[in-house]
Amino acid sequence: QYAPPPPQTPALPPPSLTMLPTLGHAEPIASSSSPPGVLGTMNGTWILDKRRGSSMRGYLETMGVTELAIEAHEKGESDHDTINIIEFDDAFFKIKKLSRVTDLGLELKLGQEFRQTLPGDRVKTVLATSDCPGKSVKIVSRMPTMNGIATVVDTKTLQREGNILVLIQTLVIKNERSGKEHTTVRYFVPHQGEVGAPAVTAKGPMKGR
Repeated sequence: QYAPPPPQTPALPPPSLTMLPTLGHAEPIASSSSPPGVLGTMNGTWILDKRRGSSMRGYLETMGVTELAIEAHEKGESDHDTINIIEFDDAFFKIKKLSRVTDLGLELKLGQEFRQTLPGDRVKTVLATSDCPGKSVKIVSRMPTMNGIATVVDTKTLQREGNILVLIQTLVIKNERSGKEHTTVRYFVPHQGEVGAPAVTAKGPMKGR
């Protein structure tokens, strides 16, 4: 006897972008079926990829940080996760940095310089700009260090690698007095899971309005 074929379930179209919620933050992960040019945004929680990228040693040396402090920083990054939680829209760039040695929040209004008074009446200035809000940002800081005034250009961009987005941070520090310059490149990937407790060196958030 003839039996009719079973009904077929229609195939769903592949998603072009999947957002995975973690602790209230959306993690941008582009699927492999997405066109090569499709990117998400920086909004979400990112974790430092320790398998590649530069150490912070050269950056800290340019700042004049002691060898003992550099070794402590390197051990902290090796033994513990470094997390960046980012909120980024057309007007503001907000970032919370969490690690074994840091618990620091920074809120910057795009295009408006933020001035922070440090101990000893020293002044640090920070200016964030973006040609593509949500996807790239350039943060220029001028600050006093152990070796005198330094200018730091912190550029964050997104790059699609396979089925995930990677946040690439390029730090260029230059000592104004000596002319010494160092470039550090670090890679962050979307974080899925709990964020650890704040570091004991927790500092309050800084806001630039």
